[in-house]
Amino acid sequence: MNKPIIYKKYIIAVTFMSSCFFMTACENNINDVKALNSKAGGIDIGKDVAIYMSESGKMNAKLTAPIMKKYLLDSGKMIEFPNTIKVDFYKDSSRIESKLRADYANYIQEENKFFLKGNVIVFNIKGDTLWCKEMYWDQVTSKFHTDKEVVIKQHNPISKIYGLGFIANQDLTDITIIKPQSNSFAIISDSSGIN
Repeated sequence: MNKPIIYKKYIIAVTFMSSCFFMTACENNINDVKALNSKAGGIDIGKDVAIYMSESGKMNAKLTAPIMKKYLLDSGKMIEFPNTIKVDFYKDSSRIESKLRADYANYIQEENKFFLKGNVIVFNIKGDTLWCKEMYWDQVTSKFHTDKEVVIKQHNPISKIYGLGFIANQDLTDITIIKPQSNSFAIISDSSGIN
């Protein structure tokens, strides 16, 4: 009868010593924990991304990209699309009104803006097309703008306008060129080949 009691005491003693070992082994320096929290949190990568944007229950844009990277930084989140971005803008959730394409995009969350660069092209269903090297897409105002070079081809009247800086709405029905210029700076292609 004494053997089971000794055996139980032995199990209790081993369990107690093991828990003491684990408690001391898991101790962290509070400064190390604080330093860990102040560093960048990492990166999330999404492939073949499709993001639907809506306002008042109506879809107004569909963004697609082969790669999306979301960085968790001290200053907040940064989202970039390093290998092209395409956006379809909708008029009434079903009819595409205009399209956008760029080689690179970076979403600035605090300002609710996209920074787009590299072969930026926007065109609408009427055939108006805008080309530039880089621009911003402000989601609050639904406008594009830049202070860089731009080429705009309009269907009515048929014209090609070169300028430095512009402001335009997403469907390109209202475009203001800041400094119109007469000289050419780029060879441009037709937007009809862009999907």
